[in-house]
Amino acid sequence: MPALSSFRKPVVLAAAAVGFAGLGVSLAQVPDAADSARAELESAKVALEDGDTDAATDAVHRAREHTDIVQVGVQGPAGLIGQWLPLVGTSVRDARHLGDALDAVVSVAELGAEAYPEITGDEATFFEGGRVDIPTLERLVATAGDAEDELSRARTSLTAIEATGPVGARLGDARDQALAQVDPLHDALSDLMPLMRELPDILGADGERKYLLAILNPAELLYSGGTALSYAPVTVSDGRVTIGETVDTDANTAMFQPRYWRKVQGNPFHRGPIRVALGGMAPSWPIAGEETLNAWRSLRGRNMSGLVAVDVIALARLSEITGPMEVPGYGRVDSTNLVETLIGSYDDYALADIAERKQANRALVPLFVERLLDAGQLPDKVRVLADAAAGRHFAVYFRDDEVQGTLDDLAISGDLSETKHDYLGVFTQNAVPSKTDYWQSRAVRCDVRLRPDGSARVTLEVEVHNDSAPYAGPGTDPQQGYFTRWSNLSVGSFLARGADVEVARVDGVPIDFTIGDYFGRPFVRHTIELPPQARRTVRLEYNVPAAAVRDGDSLTYRLDLDPQGMVRPQSVSVRVHLPNGFTADDLPEGWNANGRGTVTWTDETLDESSRLALVARHAER
Repeated sequence: MPALSSFRKPVVLAAAAVGFAGLGVSLAQVPDAADSARAELESAKVALEDGDTDAATDAVHRAREHTDIVQVGVQGPAGLIGQWLPLVGTSVRDARHLGDALDAVVSVAELGAEAYPEITGDEATFFEGGRVDIPTLERLVATAGDAEDELSRARTSLTAIEATGPVGARLGDARDQALAQVDPLHDALSDLMPLMRELPDILGADGERKYLLAILNPAELLYSGGTALSYAPVTVSDGRVTIGETVDTDANTAMFQPRYWRKVQGNPFHRGPIRVALGGMAPSWPIAGEETLNAWRSLRGRNMSGLVAVDVIALARLSEITGPMEVPGYGRVDSTNLVETLIGSYDDYALADIAERKQANRALVPLFVERLLDAGQLPDKVRVLADAAAGRHFAVYFRDDEVQGTLDDLAISGDLSETKHDYLGVFTQNAVPSKTDYWQSRAVRCDVRLRPDGSARVTLEVEVHNDSAPYAGPGTDPQQGYFTRWSNLSVGSFLARGADVEVARVDGVPIDFTIGDYFGRPFVRHTIELPPQARRTVRLEYNVPAAAVRDGDSLTYRLDLDPQGMVRPQSVSVRVHLPNGFTADDLPEGWNANGRGTVTWTDETLDESSRLALVARHAER
């Protein structure tokens, strides 16, 4: 048996970094093999990013060979005996745990390398002929479940590391670095698994499913996002997607007729008969989605299982990876000109050419489905749509509560934050039909004066600029419709739960106001008229009862911000004044000190929901 001194050098060298596709473990017992395994996993990651699945698979195979060497070293006789020796036993046991973690991570890489060719590349079987292959999907779901198990094994091994031996500090650092990479992977996959297990059913493996697809126009905003350019029923059976008749909202006279349909109980934006397209007036898609499905049933007499809402900005982002597309009436469009061409160029089409534009609107639905279901680039497509959902350019609503709960967890349901602390969501809605939201610029300024008990006095200013181009239509500006440059907006400010609004002004002039209730969240809305290039400012002053949490000498302020899916994302600036005697020395990323007792946070283009937190402490006397 080796002398104790022979263990000290390899134990001192023991360290790790764990993960899939670039995560690895460097173990002192066999440092060369561990380093080689880590390098091969990094090579596999690069190869997958380059689309070279063969090279990725080869790299993962080499990583397994190196990992086997590591495991023989730490799990073999030397490791078995060494773990019970005085002084170094704890560190040897920790090295064994690191070896197990590496083994688990390489297993994840093997699963990924095997599954990757099925979802992307020339030989992918996941999408074939406009159809999702259900057997392939079921294999992928099973593979994802196995990967989740392996990541759990890696995490268990890492958390078992005591880091109390002779080199405990280094082993502890290695453990912490590895967990910082493994934990997000495990948690993300765990969040995704409930939806993945539902996917075969969603895609009609056990029977036909019907959904409604809406293409949205952010040049004409509702609180939830753009007004629909077109709708289409989508039927899914055994993975095959069939698109029904596309309805262009401007061409179908029935879309303009106010209708009655079943109201979502508690929705303050549904009063009496309204047009189908106005089903999206509620700011959160779980409500706007149900209203839209009920509206569709009143129009077409069909019950649908869910709604997919995607705006033209998301389509443009998708085209960055899928390439240019041919749109009837427009020709070839790509990510650089799609938004301007489809919703920013109404002046280019005289009234005689409106039919051509409507034909293009109807073509957007099949184009979206075709691009989404084309073979290849699935991970990139998922990433683009997830990013679009963060900015409320894409949302999915299902009537199945279990599936919808999973969508909420994945932040693609288009819901508003449920925070109990400070909150702000500023949304505008066309009060007079027009396309001038294409030019809308919005600056939101929030001034928060915290009190020692956690309550706050908040002053909110919403400045709207109608930055429209000069009128280019026939005759004088009609102040509504396709060509107008005038904007009439209902500005809705959705506030923290329990907020008590005391003052409301527009351009400094007090206005009458009513505090509405949106499922427990107060809101104030007011309609403003903006001629071309005009600026108007809505100002609210209100109290928030639980903006922060007091715990001893600490005060933690939390603010959740939800964006609106705009062509030009709004800017947001937050200024927080701390109570006397409180300081915030360790500012989180994005926060800046601005004078004594004041900190600020700014985002010039708020295009994703933000969850802010700031901790202040009372200075000792």
